[in-house]
Amino acid sequence: MTSSEADDLAVVLGLKSDPVKNVALGQERVRHARFMFELHNKIRVKTEQEQDRIWSQFCALYLPATVDRLLDLPVPADAETPIELEDFIAYNPWHETLVQLQHIPYVAKYLRSHSPIAAPGKRLPQILADRLADVSAPWEAKMTAVPRNEQLREYYIAAAGSAIQLLCTLCTHFVNETNRNSVISDDTQQRLFPILSVWSHRYNRQFLGIVSRRMLGYISRAPGWEQAFNSVRSSTKNWGVCGLPLCNVRKDLRVCAKCQTVRYCDSVHQRKDWSGVSNHKLSCFKTEY
Repeated sequence: MTSSEADDLAVVLGLKSDPVKNVALGQERVRHARFMFELHNKIRVKTEQEQDRIWSQFCALYLPATVDRLLDLPVPADAETPIELEDFIAYNPWHETLVQLQHIPYVAKYLRSHSPIAAPGKRLPQILADRLADVSAPWEAKMTAVPRNEQLREYYIAAAGSAIQLLCTLCTHFVNETNRNSVISDDTQQRLFPILSVWSHRYNRQFLGIVSRRMLGYISRAPGWEQAFNSVRSSTKNWGVCGLPLCNVRKDLRVCAKCQTVRYCDSVHQRKDWSGVSNHKLSCFKTEY
């Protein structure tokens, strides 16, 4: 069954055509307003289980197209200032969509996939890290501007925190890479290090400070970084453990043949999870990646 919410969001993001609801490329203020309306009034009002179903189906149908659009952004014809253009490059509806999706198992599947349709996924951390490095100075200036604009300051603190959180989550899927340059280049890491250090200290107990420290740990391989990243991974449905809640079996797991986003220790637990508390059948979709 097609999720109307997933399809409507895809239309707003320009991933699906609808003659009535289409938003023209370049009209990015309109798109952002429509995106926020769909997110807050049609998706977040649902139960957690219904939201999982919507996001899972969106991932199954539109995740590759979302990533492609994120990596090849339209030019915002309605941007009025250079700062607004910079903001759009680093913080746009496709980026915000990935923030919503980051803990959905289909994203992990996409990043693990060797299918050509998922190839851009391997570039995501580098591209997003570069964009964050590019906007970090102007965002820092907005956060510390005098006289202080509290609303603007909070916006940029939230935007930076969201961008770093997504970057951290994506990097967790590459923690076993022996060559860190294959995920984020040394040059980009060096560009990010100073501002992450500043934010981690200034916003010590706030969300921005927490995710900045987490990313710093990844970059520097500081003691405890693996534990921090494993805590991020634990917020997703763990690929390395049986998908049935409370089952901790980690050996001889068999993948769900349809969605390939979860594994089970045996068919009994798979059947229990299909219609049990997790109700896996609601979020089980076949993908092209």
